[in-house]
Order: sequence, then structure tokens, then C-alpha cells
Amino acid sequence: MGKWLGIAASYFKKRYMLLLLTGWLVLFMESISRNQIWGALSWSFLHIPAFVLNAVFIFGALLVLTSVTGRMRLSYWLVSATGFTLALISGVKLKMIGIPLLPWDFVLTGEASDMVEYLKNIFTFQLVTDVVIFFAVSWLLLYRTSHIVKVIRWKERLAFALLAVLFVAAVYWDKPLPVKAAFGIGPIPWDQSEHVGTNGLLLATVLNLDYMNVNKMEDYDSDKISAIVTAGAKPALPESSVKPNVIVVLSESLWDPSQLTTVKFSEDPMPFLHELQQKTASGTLLSPQFGGGTANVEFEVLSGNSMRFLPQGTIPYNQHITHGIDSIASIMSRKHGYHATAISPYHRWYFNSDKVYQNFGFSQYISLEFFNPVYEGPYIADSEVAKIIMDQTEKTAGRDFVFANTMQNHFHYYPGKFKENTISVEGDIPEDTRGILETYAQGAKGADDMLKTLVEHYQRSDEPTIIAFFGDHLPYLGDDYKAYKDTKWITGENDPDFLNKIYRTPLVVWSNYLPEQKETLNMSPSFLGPYLLDKAKLSGNYYTDFLLELSKKYPVIPPQNYYADMKIDFADIKRYEMLQYDIMFGERYAYGDLKSKIVNPNYVLGLGPMRIERVTPDKIKAGKVTEITVRGANIPALGVVCANGKVLPTKPDETGALTAKLPADAWKSGTVDLQVKVIDSKEIIVAESAVYKLHSESK
Repeated sequence: MGKWLGIAASYFKKRYMLLLLTGWLVLFMESISRNQIWGALSWSFLHIPAFVLNAVFIFGALLVLTSVTGRMRLSYWLVSATGFTLALISGVKLKMIGIPLLPWDFVLTGEASDMVEYLKNIFTFQLVTDVVIFFAVSWLLLYRTSHIVKVIRWKERLAFALLAVLFVAAVYWDKPLPVKAAFGIGPIPWDQSEHVGTNGLLLATVLNLDYMNVNKMEDYDSDKISAIVTAGAKPALPESSVKPNVIVVLSESLWDPSQLTTVKFSEDPMPFLHELQQKTASGTLLSPQFGGGTANVEFEVLSGNSMRFLPQGTIPYNQHITHGIDSIASIMSRKHGYHATAISPYHRWYFNSDKVYQNFGFSQYISLEFFNPVYEGPYIADSEVAKIIMDQTEKTAGRDFVFANTMQNHFHYYPGKFKENTISVEGDIPEDTRGILETYAQGAKGADDMLKTLVEHYQRSDEPTIIAFFGDHLPYLGDDYKAYKDTKWITGENDPDFLNKIYRTPLVVWSNYLPEQKETLNMSPSFLGPYLLDKAKLSGNYYTDFLLELSKKYPVIPPQNYYADMKIDFADIKRYEMLQYDIMFGERYAYGDLKSKIVNPNYVLGLGPMRIERVTPDKIKAGKVTEITVRGANIPALGVVCANGKVLPTKPDETGALTAKLPADAWKSGTVDLQVKVIDSKEIIVAESAVYKLHSESK
């Protein structure tokens, strides 16, 4: 026994260094991809399981290369070069646009072309420091210790290769040992920077692979597409002389809690919605999501495409919207002269929205960075979203298409989220469920108030307007549908009416110029755009015509296992899927020369071009600290004043102007270059004004 222990000790004495090198290489990659050494060290201590799994992939790569070359040192440098390149590109991309390197960057031409731009911003002092430290430590571990074997025999190399395959496969498939499940490791696809920040670059990349697979469609060709388009073509109809504003509001997690008959609310959380339901078009959407995934519902509403034809877990906004896709926004802009505005009270980078809205043909995108910081709980108040919607339709000369989403009633729903819950809940339910329902009801009340504000405003307006107001998905009310079970809304996932109870959200469509008439709606989100075009008597394109006709036959597109029960002909749905494939992944045969006409070349992020028009006080002495007030056009409350490129502590005042203290040393030859910049949560400048030359009193 002693002899074998000695042999084993001697063997591992010259090979344990491979483990140290693996950990060191993981730290190096993370420091490069995060643009900070201390951030990588902190992550390695706070997320030990993720660190270990990243190391497994590095170790596996080292074993494979060692099995091929027979040389550990050479293998280490080859893996290091590859890892360094990936981490470097990811770090530069993250620094530039707030999004790390993603697997689909390598296969989607829209992102691949951006790589050249990322590489222009490589060399920094920190990068040089990181590389020098990395080479110094690696050299010490590889060449200044005798505890490393230089050449490995072929039998051991074969064993290494098999071991590497087992290592990597076990982590990727989580079998036979459920390592990821045991440590609660999973993807964060809605925020890829957070995904990489939590799980590490390599593990996040591997987890993202599950969202990439889109199988090539059989029988897809130009003739098939042409036949479908021709069969669905409608004769041109005269359009109405009235062109209304069309306002579409996606209300976060909107659902009607008063449907819970086993509990009693002290007041109706949504009285105005219920009032509209009695006299106008209303009903439900069959959402493809539950508890999250807002972007996927947006995707359906705006593009007319369906999540039913994409792999589960796919987020098209992050993966596939890399070219112009004719949406309801681009149709109304291109064909009818509308100004199309997207509004979101959250970060402009969230779900890659900035690029997506541009590819959908919007004219303008107003994100969180351009809002007044008025909050209800942790998120921007719904009332602020309503205010921007109303401001937009009033400031533009012509008609508007507005798509807005909200955040006030976003998860979580634990008591304390809002300053006060004014609606109490009675019933035989646990206290934690009661607290969740009361908090959710408070958020639903805010959504209802927003709807009322919009309707009452446009009742007074002389501009004809249509408003569509709907929920994207049901709220997440506890693990394993806890609140829904506690209130007996469902018995569980095997509930016979599970699909309708957990995936149907409210929809109401109101107008200030059409005859008031009650209409029952029941549709998939992908059919909402064609419905609104038809209601407004505005022509669409071949796709919206096809979808409008299909929706009359099948109002909702359910998961495929419901086709038989709902008497859905698979051939009909296959035609829909083929048109979608042509648009998203194919040659876009049906688009013809439309391909170059979708993206608006004048697309604007923010309220419009920012301009400094006045700085007070009018007379300022050089060399003296002075509080200045900056006024101008389209300057947001969250903007910051910069002097000679340096950000000054800034705050908005009650008039909408920005105030800042101009330091004494800002003056150069009697002038200061002032700008207002908008900087997002990733420290990226997303908008800035032209330079305003501020002169001292002597000038």
C-alpha cells in the first residue's frame, strides 16, 4: 500500500500544478472580460461554484490539448491565447455597449460586423498591466518550479482526453451528477451582462448555447413563400380619411386579481378597466410567457411573429433581431407617415432594446435614462409613462404610433415594496400569500390609474386615437404557483384549465372617435398588430394580411400539444411558420426591395437632439467656484453637466433645468466647454449635446 501511495504522490506532485494554472487562467480571463482585477477576485470568492465550473471547462480544454500535443506548457499557452482573445473582445464589447460577447455573435452577421469596431478600443493601461501580471505569474508557475511534467506519454494522453470529455459533458448536461442544479446555477438571459457577471464568461457562454438552436426549415424556398403570399393577398381597399394615433401599452404583469373568488379585496383594484370592459372591445391575450419574459410578448405584438415556432428559452431580442424586420411601427411610419415612438421606463440596454427598436423601424426610443426619476416602489411610476405618451402625441405635428411598456408592477410583490398597501385581502390563505396579493393589488391599482389617465386625456383631445392596453404575462406570486394554489385558482400544473388560467392576460381596446361598441376579444399577442391596423382602417403588408385572416380561423396559437383539442390544422400553422422563418432566418424572399426600407435612418435615442440654450448666471468670474443652471431643449432630468469633458455633480431643479457647481480650475483662457451628457448604468454615454462655449465675465 505504501508503495502505491508513493507512486500516486509522485504522479500528482508533477501534475497538481495544472489545477493551479487552471484557476489562475480563469481569474485572468475574468479580469479581462470585467475590465477590473478586483472584480474578478471578488467574484471568485462570492460565486465559488460558478468559479469551479468555469475552471472545469478550462481544465477540460487543457486536458484535450495536452492529449494532442503531449506537452502541458504548450497546451497552457494555446488555451491562454484563446481565452485571452475571447475575454478581451467580451470586455471591450461590454465597455462599449454594455453587452458581453455572446455565442450568437459568431453566427449572426449583424453582430459579427460590429466586432471590428470593438477591436479598435483594445489597448488600455489596465490591459497592459493585466497581461504583464499574467505572464509573470504564469512564467513562475510553468518554468520556475520542478512540479510540472513537460512531456506526457500517449497512454496518459488518451486517458486525459477521455477525462476531459467526461468533465465537460457532465457540466453541460448536468448528468450524471446534477452539479448546476445542486448549486442553483442557471442562465440569466434577460440581462446578459449580469449573466456573465454572475456565472463567469465561459459558463455563461455554455449556458447560452441552449438558446441558439434554430433548425433549418425543410421545403423552404422562394416558390413556397410566393405561393403563400399570393394565396393570402387581399384586394386593395379604400382607406379611411381619418388617421388616428395608435397607442399600445404593455402593462407589466397585468392580470385581474379580482378573478380570485376565494378571497375578498377591500376595494376593486381595477375599477376603470372593469368599466371599459362593459362598453368597448376587451378580452384576453393568450401569452407565451408566465412570470417573466416581457420581451418575448413585445416581440409577438410588434413583429407578428410567434414564440411557438422558436426553441423554448429563446429570447429573440437578444439573439435574432439583427436586421430590419417589418413591424407595426415600420408599417405605420413607412406607409402612413406616422412618427413611431418606443417608450420604456427601464435601461436602454435591457433585452438589447435600443438596437431592436431600431431594427423594427421606430423613429425614436425613450428609455429610462430620459425619464424624470419619479418612482412608485423600486421602479418608475406608471404615471410617468403616461405623461411621456401624452407629451409625445402633443409635440409631434402629425399622427403617432406609440408602443410603451411599464415597470411599476414588476416582480417582486413582497410587503414593503410600496409605501403603503391601501387594499386589504380577506380569506382563508396564509399570511405570506395575503401580503403578496395585497402588494400585487396595489400595483394593479397603479396600472388601472394609468389607463384612466390616458383615456380621460384623449377623450378631451381633438386627435382621433386608439389605445390598446394589455398585460404581458401573469405575475410570479411565489414558488410553484403558491398564491394561485393557496387561493384555489389552480390545483397545480395538472389543472385541466391550466393554460387558460395561467397564460391569459387582460386586453382592452378603446377609441375616442369610433362608435362605442362592446366586442369580445380573444387572440394571441402576434395577432394584435393586424387587428389594430384593421380597426384603424390602415393598410398593412402581406404578413399582417395573412395574420388577420389566420386569426379569424384560429384566434390563438397555443402550444403544439393543444392543436388536436382546439381543432387546429397543422398545415395552416406551417404556412405561418414558414413566413416567419423567411423573415427571421431565411432570405426574406417576401420582402423584395423592402429590406432596405425598414430601418429609419433618422432613428433617435432620447427625447430628441439635446441643445444647451442658456446658462445662468449670465456673468461668471473665471477662477471662482460658481453654481450654474443649464437650460435647453430635450435635456432630461437624469442628464449630467460636463465641463471640458469632466462630469460635474448635477441635479435637476423644479423647472426642469440642471444645476451644477463649476469648479474654479475649469476655466481655460477665459472659456469652459460645457455639454450635457446622458450616461447609462453601464457608464456608457448614450446621448450628448453640442459643446456650449461659456465665457467668463471679462469676455
